[in-house]
Amino acid sequence: MTGFTGLIFRKFIILLLALCFLPLINIAQAARPLIGDTRYEPVIMPVLKQNSVFIDDDAVLPSEPNIPVVKFMRIPEPRGYVEEVNALMFGITTDIQPEHDHYGHEIRRYMMQVGGLGVYEDRSFLIEQIKNVRKARVIANYWKKDLEAKISEIEKSHEGNNEVPLSVRTAFKQNSLAVKTFLIVLQSWIDANERVLMFVYNNPAILDIDYPEIIIYATQERLDFYNIYSNRQTKLKDMRGYHPFEMMVY
Repeated sequence: MTGFTGLIFRKFIILLLALCFLPLINIAQAARPLIGDTRYEPVIMPVLKQNSVFIDDDAVLPSEPNIPVVKFMRIPEPRGYVEEVNALMFGITTDIQPEHDHYGHEIRRYMMQVGGLGVYEDRSFLIEQIKNVRKARVIANYWKKDLEAKISEIEKSHEGNNEVPLSVRTAFKQNSLAVKTFLIVLQSWIDANERVLMFVYNNPAILDIDYPEIIIYATQERLDFYNIYSNRQTKLKDMRGYHPFEMMVY
């Protein structure tokens, strides 16, 4: 094989490999650090005052993400042990395109306004957001079942299979644990948002708002709201530790 022919052959092999891995590249974006600096606003913890709770550090409303409806596309089946294990983290620690993120994108879409100013001022909007947070929970449950089924399938395929490299088995254990942790964080975040919404829904007569101040004269109810809201913000911080969710503000 001449030098020129060898060069062409090598270029052809590189192109062929690129085409083979194209579906995975199209779906999965490079994973970014889970926790660290973010270009989004920091999560503000509430401050308890004598007759109110401050839920922000200024009068500027949070910038809610714009998450549109997308047409979902079928995700190509993983090819080989490595892709199968890595695919568990799609939408969790690995960014994927919205049309392939069947669960995460819809959860974010339903959760993007659940803590907006309207929940304190407009009862119909409040009811809509209660419905949205419950829709998000349904989707999260489907995601959980799907991931658990995939983990179970991988466990069965690895059992007694000497062809699976040790590195893949180790990665699978790590990813399985990461999935379980993520599902707990996801459920806690959704639940915490619903508790805030239900407090507002159940106590319409005692709340007044002068953003960022939520005025509640009743001592116990004011303390209850402070604790519920604090918990929501803590769960939001946890959720934003996952890059695909770091744009969320509630």
